[in-house]
Amino acid sequence: MKRLILDIDENLSQIALLENGKLKEYHPEKRDGKNILGNIYKGKIQNVLKGMQAAFVDIGIGKNAFLFFDDVLFQQENLPKSITQVLKPGQPIMVQVSKEAVGMKNPRVTANISLPGKYVVLMPNVDYIGISHRIEEEVERKRLQEIVKKLKPEGIGIIVRTAALEATEQQIREDLEELIRLYEKIQKDFQNAPLPSLIYKEEDFAIKYLRDLLSDEVDEIVVNDKEEYENIKRYLKNVGKENISVTYEEGDLLGIYGADFQVDKLLEKKVWLKSGGFVIIDQTEALTVIDVNTGKYVGKSSLEETIYKTNLEAAEEIALQLKLRDIGGIIIIDFIDMKNENFKRDLLEFFKRELQKDRTKCTVLGYTQLGLVEMTRKRVRSQVGSYLKEKCPICEGEGMVYSTEYIYRRLRNNIERVLRHVNARKIYIKGNDKVVKIASEKGIIKFYKEKFNVDLELVVDNNKKYGHFEIEFE
Repeated sequence: MKRLILDIDENLSQIALLENGKLKEYHPEKRDGKNILGNIYKGKIQNVLKGMQAAFVDIGIGKNAFLFFDDVLFQQENLPKSITQVLKPGQPIMVQVSKEAVGMKNPRVTANISLPGKYVVLMPNVDYIGISHRIEEEVERKRLQEIVKKLKPEGIGIIVRTAALEATEQQIREDLEELIRLYEKIQKDFQNAPLPSLIYKEEDFAIKYLRDLLSDEVDEIVVNDKEEYENIKRYLKNVGKENISVTYEEGDLLGIYGADFQVDKLLEKKVWLKSGGFVIIDQTEALTVIDVNTGKYVGKSSLEETIYKTNLEAAEEIALQLKLRDIGGIIIIDFIDMKNENFKRDLLEFFKRELQKDRTKCTVLGYTQLGLVEMTRKRVRSQVGSYLKEKCPICEGEGMVYSTEYIYRRLRNNIERVLRHVNARKIYIKGNDKVVKIASEKGIIKFYKEKFNVDLELVVDNNKKYGHFEIEFE
């Protein structure tokens, strides 16, 4: 049973894919209008850095975007040797955001535009045909390639998406024609728009993720926002997926369907394995380090066999955690050391197969001289933790604490969980100063009195951790 949950409130949109109740995908997004990934702009070259073979582009968001030489368009016949030969300050240029701003890094843009549709991705500036690696049957790959060869205009690049599996030639043609019309409009807007300006905005939150996640054969979609509910129904009708059940349901959907506890665990460094072993995930500015430990697992046969089984279980969990937490960049994994070369080889192959379930590109480079597994995962957006945590005002950014909005959301979720199951007359919230202050400023006492006719009392308990609380009732 695959269920897609869209939990949307005034500050944060969350989408979660549950497979038999287990969290398989999770994407949060702040509703502040600052999500620019995939947007296309008419940008203005601010300055060109010959030494870095890159340029800064003003796209009108108050922070210049970074454009590498490899992401600049130029004629293949006369390949320039330097970025200064093709770009000059003040020059207009059409660019698409390929990576969000992460930490202190500026957003990254590319002149190689790509427009995703239902079945294909249009790449108007390259002559190329690609088939999703998730379509594995050779006969189906060949069929799709023949269709695209027939339909593809010269000089246009097309990538066939996983959703095109068993799609007809007519469906692919209509999708491609719609994308070509869209690109023609973008080109026209580029000519007429002021400098700098936004000329194409990526799909809204729900449709953007549905476009990718529906290829996973979702059985049911549940959403708590009426506007998005109508958008989803229209989208499913357009793509011929009306057989998928769509339900509108009010309330804390992540809590109702048991995903909230699993999301909370994405903010912890230690991840327990079923066997009793555990994985430690440590994220730094430059890279992510993952350490595997046997923990409580003692095995049933030899030590080497115990270590091998722990490593296999850890490899499966690590592949899932990288996807759930949206960890990108350089990743170093310290599996438990094994002397058996066959075990080491089998572990690496198993890990690569698990990573193939991830839509984001992952590259495993193999074992280093120290026996560590080195890999990279493409980074296109901020990690999940950046949406649910904020810099700690106490340690001045050296560590991270729960954000104000996340604490408030957890408060409401826990109160409503009590109200769903118990006929409580009075609820006590016991937390440190931070929790009590948030509850007071958000008017939580008045809200639950008016909506549910229940009395709330805030109790300061500074023995509790920063941002932590417990709820009692009578």
